[in-house]
Amino acid sequence: MSSVDQQPSPVSLSCVDIDLEERHRLLRQTEIKAKIAEEDRRISERYATSCPVCGSRMHRHGMSRSKELWTRAGMVLISLTRLRCPTCHHFAVPAHSLVDDGLLSSVAQQFVELCRFNSFATSAKLLNKLLGIDIPVMTLHSYVRRQAVYFDDEIVRATEALYKQGIFPDVDASLAPGAPLYLAIDEGLMHEWTYCHNKKRADKTKQFVTAHCAVFFDGRRRISSDTAKPRYALTSRYGHASATTSIDQFFSETVTLSYKRGYTSSHPLFILTDGAKYLARGIETHFPGSIHLLDIFHLKSRVAALIDEAHPLYERSIEAIRAYDPRRLLAVIDGCQVFDEQERELKKSLLGYVSRNAQFIYNHRDPRTRVHGSASAEKAVDLLVARRFKNRGMSWTEPGCEVLLRFQVLAYNRQLDDYWQARHERSSVLQTLPDKEDVASSLPAFAATQASGNHPAYYHQVHLNDHERTAGINVN
Repeated sequence: MSSVDQQPSPVSLSCVDIDLEERHRLLRQTEIKAKIAEEDRRISERYATSCPVCGSRMHRHGMSRSKELWTRAGMVLISLTRLRCPTCHHFAVPAHSLVDDGLLSSVAQQFVELCRFNSFATSAKLLNKLLGIDIPVMTLHSYVRRQAVYFDDEIVRATEALYKQGIFPDVDASLAPGAPLYLAIDEGLMHEWTYCHNKKRADKTKQFVTAHCAVFFDGRRRISSDTAKPRYALTSRYGHASATTSIDQFFSETVTLSYKRGYTSSHPLFILTDGAKYLARGIETHFPGSIHLLDIFHLKSRVAALIDEAHPLYERSIEAIRAYDPRRLLAVIDGCQVFDEQERELKKSLLGYVSRNAQFIYNHRDPRTRVHGSASAEKAVDLLVARRFKNRGMSWTEPGCEVLLRFQVLAYNRQLDDYWQARHERSSVLQTLPDKEDVASSLPAFAATQASGNHPAYYHQVHLNDHERTAGINVN
């Protein structure tokens, strides 16, 4: 055999890379299980001193059943120390709060970030291909929906305090004296899941899920040097959106946010809409001192549907719009000749639209306003709703889209990185147990909270399966 035949075959670096990645993933699983076991021992020794029900000393009672925990290295099975009170037979797993929902926040971030830009089916495939995490689509959907419990409903609480107790919220942004505050409001429609997939049970009147969107800003600045088509960016931009609240509650939360953005009676508030009737009613009810502006782009689009560029009245209509003169515009529309029933209905609808919003067109003459279109709200709907929820074949329920919508709002407000950083650094919810005498003295209060369903954070209680229960033992 020649020396050439004895040379080893060339090694594929790609195969080596894939093999090392798999070995590192398995090693990380072993390390995370060892770390969980270490934390389990530490927490059990530190916090498992007294029973939160009767105050007796709790003893170790084996290990809990295996529980799935998703990590960045994949899914691992873990068992935690289980404690039992010999007096009242109360069971508890002190370290259960560390892996409560079976998903670390580091993995939740990956799940959510993929699902923010892709469908759940595509996200599940990407998790398997890129990270080696093999997770069913419905399991991924369930884990993403569970993230709703981690959101802080600060706006809801502040709104209740404002309307029920008259307590104004804390100010997050300051406005210069007399400076205007702008608010653009619009909505995005998403196909309703039940109507699309289960027409026998569907509400025939509810074909869409409506997401209401609002954007606050205090002005705009130029970001391009092109004088022909200049580009602008909103300053102090802040968005808010919801698909589960009523329109009245949405406007109440918007009022609260306006105060948080620094709005006072000394600041003019300009609200831009597309002229929808329900928005005009909501603004009149919740923002009586504001200046309502009709979006000029929507007005031009409605007029162009009847009077296009080839029409002899086109120039006169554009001049009336640019002059913010609703009377002249109504005269131009009224003088437009129609030749069929469709154009007649279009003309009637346009006359009603301009007449209903005449004051909102005239309000553009206010010298304090610098923004005349609701492009900010249109772009917010595009970023928050359209790009994720309105792709081909997609349909949603209100709770299903609300969680992802809230993550979209955090990203729009440039707060998503801070949110995840706070989630990763969140300390354990476990608290140090007081002495036995203190526990005994607090038993009446504990009984009251247990009856109301609000359990203290001493332990995270678990409900054992039937095959794990012992005869005669009361499992709480």
